[in-house]
Amino acid sequence: MLISLVLSSLLFGLIVSQQPVPCQSPAQFEARIFDANEEQQFRVEARLSYDAIYRRERIADEIDRPGQTQFFDIIALFDSKTEFIYNHQARNCTRREITREWRDFGVRPNATFYGEAYVGSSSFPGSGVLTTRW
Repeated sequence: MLISLVLSSLLFGLIVSQQPVPCQSPAQFEARIFDANEEQQFRVEARLSYDAIYRRERIADEIDRPGQTQFFDIIALFDSKTEFIYNHQARNCTRREITREWRDFGVRPNATFYGEAYVGSSSFPGSGVLTTRW
């Protein structure tokens, strides 16, 4: 009886003392972006290609405004601090210097754990995604 009590208290202590550890985010991925602003009457749909290995990203934008739709391809090369913006309708390419810093989508090493939350539903299997906030 004493042994089982000691083992159970040790097991409980191990479980309680575990600290959450950030997961390793992928260095390369593709995502979809959507933004809408009713006040300014515009909507943006885009595809993002992200590459943390070579510090570069590509955004293919579709911007909708009343009576006007624009398509852009933006390639940002952060190591050379150069960005190329291709306007599909005007069929021209603009080159400019990148003034913003590289944004790594990964969890920073000194991040603080804030908790977990489900996006979607946890009621049915496969209907939500468990996320952690850092």
